[in-house]
Amino acid sequence: MAHLWVRDGEVEWAVLPLDGDAMDLGAYPPRPLRQRRADGAPESPVLMRTVTAGDTDWLLLSGPRSGASVNGVPVAAGIHALSDRDQVHVRGVGSLFFSTETLARVEAFPGSDHKLFCPRCKQAIADGALSVRCPGCRVWHHQSDPLPCWTYAASCALCPHPTEANARFRWTPEDL
Repeated sequence: MAHLWVRDGEVEWAVLPLDGDAMDLGAYPPRPLRQRRADGAPESPVLMRTVTAGDTDWLLLSGPRSGASVNGVPVAAGIHALSDRDQVHVRGVGSLFFSTETLARVEAFPGSDHKLFCPRCKQAIADGALSVRCPGCRVWHHQSDPLPCWTYAASCALCPHPTEANARFRWTPEDL
């Protein structure tokens, strides 16, 4: 799930999950957008989620006087598609960082229109089976007591993403 890195006080950074469809960046910390102007234009910069063919993207919508910028460049056209680790600055509010990094989590396999096989054990993954989707390569692995495929090795079966149980985000704004 995409999230924002926001300041928690003067020094610390905190994660704010983007689990709604729109976030008002004119407030700090950002909050879900509840109401828009009658003409549909945002009064302050807004993050808007779009879903196309199953892929989720986040757009920054900004009016000409909002003072919003992405990576130091003003949002002149009123819209900007965000990418992982983009710095968003809003005049009067400050800076935050957009991130698409996700953490691995055990969940019920949601199913697929065709059979999927675990890359570690090569067995089919049944609908509803406890599994993990690798945040790196997005491939599903079993993760249950009888089939601990995700945590079996130090990294994913297909990419170098670590499989530690209590993993933290690999990038934070403190890395800058």
